[in-house]
Amino acid sequence: MNTPVKRPHRMTPAITEKMFGSTDLGSLNIQRGRDHAIPSYNTMRTFCGLPKAESFEDFSDMILDRNLRIGLSRNYNTTDDVDFYVGSMLEDPVLGGLVGTTLSCVIGEQFKRLRDGDRFYYENHGVFTPSQLAEIRKSSLSRVICDNGDHFELISQVST
Repeated sequence: MNTPVKRPHRMTPAITEKMFGSTDLGSLNIQRGRDHAIPSYNTMRTFCGLPKAESFEDFSDMILDRNLRIGLSRNYNTTDDVDFYVGSMLEDPVLGGLVGTTLSCVIGEQFKRLRDGDRFYYENHGVFTPSQLAEIRKSSLSRVICDNGDHFELISQVST
C-alpha cells in the first residue's frame, strides 16, 4: 500500500522570492485565475461531485489540517470566495498521488476533453480498422523510440 505524499502546504522561497523578483508565483497564479474567471474552489468541488462547503469546516473532507482551514477563514469572507488555486493546493493528495481530489478531477477532465476533441485520436471510430488497432495496442512507447531513434536498442521497463 502506498502512503500519501507528505508535503508542506507552502511554496519555497525560490518560487516566492526569487523566481520573478518581487512577485511570487503563488500570487501570480491567484491573479491569473481571477483574470481568466476560473471558478472558485467551492464551485470546482461541486463540479467534481463533492458537496458544496457551507462553512470552512466543511472543507475538512479534503483539507485535513484544521490550521489550514482556519487560515482560509481568516483570509476569505466566505467559502465561495476561496480561489481554486489556493484550495486545490491545500488539499491532501489522493492515495498514491501528488494532487488532491479536486485537482485530480480537473486534470482528468482536461485530458478526457483533449482526447474526445481530437478527431485524429487513434481509438476514434473509423480512424483504424479493428486489426490495426489490435496491432497498435501491442506496441509501447519504448518500442516506438527504439524503432525510430538513433542508437536506441533497449529501454528497460520500469513498471507494468
